[in-house]
Amino acid sequence: MQINHAGKQSPAVVNKTPLAPSAVPLVGMDGFINPPRELTADEINGLIQQFVQTAKIAEQAGFSGVQIHAAHGYLISQFLSPHHNRRQDQWGGSLENRMRFLLEIYTAISAAVGKDFLVGVKLNSADFQKGGFDESESVQVVQKLSKMGIDFIEVSGGNYESPQMLAAKDSTRK
Repeated sequence: MQINHAGKQSPAVVNKTPLAPSAVPLVGMDGFINPPRELTADEINGLIQQFVQTAKIAEQAGFSGVQIHAAHGYLISQFLSPHHNRRQDQWGGSLENRMRFLLEIYTAISAAVGKDFLVGVKLNSADFQKGGFDESESVQVVQKLSKMGIDFIEVSGGNYESPQMLAAKDSTRK
């Protein structure tokens, strides 16, 4: 089961004030997606627990595992991207800090589910935006997750401002 949070990519008809790591609006989405509000540290910790609760429910419902969606500009992808994440606290700045949200979600889920329950991630190879999450950072996140024992990783790319995931180019496939 794939689990995610839309973050600021939440349509205005669904969410009047979307949440994001930083209050950076999506370009070209005026009227469809409202500008986001920056998450508080307490809200970030609460979201980690909501991911854990979702994984536990998936396990109880009989799923064999979960895929944490950390691509395509959704909330975890927003945390990973220096373009979208402009925080100056433990959740932003360096790649180590920007990947903290994903790593804490993975660690907490792994601790809360059975040893045979698979936990994987869908990750951008890059978000294809100037100043955004790039291939070298993606490789570092993959290496870190691999060392932590993640069960599987799916690599994709792009987001709704730069939607390469809809029509993969040769460079994306490589």
